[in-house]
Parts: sequence; C-alpha cells; structure tokens
Amino acid sequence: MDIQLLSDIHLEMNRGGHPLYVFDFPVCAPNLALLGDIGWARDPRLFEWLNLQLTRFERVFFILGNHEAYRYNLPESVAALEAFENRASSLCPDGQPRGEFIFLNRKRYDIGPSLTILGCTLWSSLDPNYLNIISSFLNDFHLISNFKPPEYQAAHQTDLTWLSNEIEHLRGEGTSRKVIVFTHHAPTVEGTSAPQFIGTPTNSAFATELTKLPLWGPPVTLWAYGHTHWSCDFERWGIRVVSNQRGYYREPTGFDERKVISV
Repeated sequence: MDIQLLSDIHLEMNRGGHPLYVFDFPVCAPNLALLGDIGWARDPRLFEWLNLQLTRFERVFFILGNHEAYRYNLPESVAALEAFENRASSLCPDGQPRGEFIFLNRKRYDIGPSLTILGCTLWSSLDPNYLNIISSFLNDFHLISNFKPPEYQAAHQTDLTWLSNEIEHLRGEGTSRKVIVFTHHAPTVEGTSAPQFIGTPTNSAFATELTKLPLWGPPVTLWAYGHTHWSCDFERWGIRVVSNQRGYYREPTGFDERKVISV
C-alpha cells in the first residue's frame, strides 16, 4: 500500500502574498495522509481544500494538529472534523464517487487482514521543570480556548493510554498484521527536530520519548508524525520513523511534496 505523506502545510499562514488555503501538489499515490497543522478547523476553506483532495485520492487520512484548534477549542475542532467525515461519504456534485475521509482521532482503521493504521494527535508530555517557560512560549495556551497545561497533559495521557492499549490488543490477536501509527507530535526526541532545538526548555512540547515503553516494537513497523517542522526518515529500534513537513514560509524543513511511504 502506497501513502503520500504530508503535514504542517499551514494553509492558514501568509506566504509572501500567496492566497491562503491554496496548495497544489502532484498525486503520487492512491492514498494521502495529512498529519496535522493543515489549517484551522473553524475556517470553511479548510474543508473546501479537503473536498478537493477527495476528488484526487482514494483515501485521505487526517490527524488533528494543534493548529486545527487555533481560534477555537478542542471539542469544537473535533466536532467540525467529525461532521466533515460524515458529510464526505456522499457523492461529488457530478455524481462520481469520491475518496474516503478517515479522521484518525484515537481510531483504528484496518485495511484487509494484513494492515492496521492507528492514529491520534499524541499531545506531548510537558517537562514540569520548564512548565512556566512552555506556558508563556507555546501558542497553544493562548490561541486554543479553555486549554492550559493541565488539559494538555490530560490529553497526552488519554492519547498515550489509547495507543498503548490498541497496540497491546493487536499483539494479543496473534496475527501477522502490520501496524503503522500516525500522530501529530513526535514519538521520540533524537532526530525528530532541528538539532538546535534538542535539549531546549520547550522541546518537550514537540516530542515525547516513547522508545523505552512497551508500545515500542512489533507489530508496529512505521510511525509517521509532524509538528516539529523537521522532515526525517530513519529507523529506531525496529520502527521506521518518518515525517514530511512543509512548515512556515521559507522555512528549511526538507519537505518533499512527492514523499510516498510503502507499507
């Protein structure tokens, strides 16, 4: 199965006068994974852009990023994406079928008997030693309504518990099924952000070290993420770790609009 992998497109951000919510890229696989920070969930133009992608791809997987909830709150953002997922099952105006929209918000999606995709935001685990700095620096606490460090940490724990339980359940099935995980925040620290940010007080807002937890290992074979504006593709303890992030205007992220993963 081939999946074109993109994240952090930031359709809501100014790019030197380029129109907002316009981003054209070639179709290089039947399936598309959008791993968060695509645009604001409160803006109808996000869903117009997603509708366009459903005319181009057989499946569009979508992960909620932190920017989807900006100028909104988390429940409203989730509700908007769930409503779009329900609407997306209808036909195109010309009567032709369109692709399936899969909102991976703590959701398992099976593709036949051999592949499972697990997806959630995976809000990171904030370092309590730097919580004051993070609270001041992180726009999430200023641009998402009713969202402060306690809510952030609770969301992290909910996502982590869900993922751990799903992976353990899949291990218990005793099948040869491969599992890939899509998240917005990074699942390991080293190599997932620009080197100058490793060890900084705010790094825990972008990545959480999961490699020493029981969830890290078979049957998971690949973990793709976004959020850090640093594209990478490497293996860590048996799991391929991949990101392909566009980032902000003129930001050097290593983005490749043709990036495809084969699983």
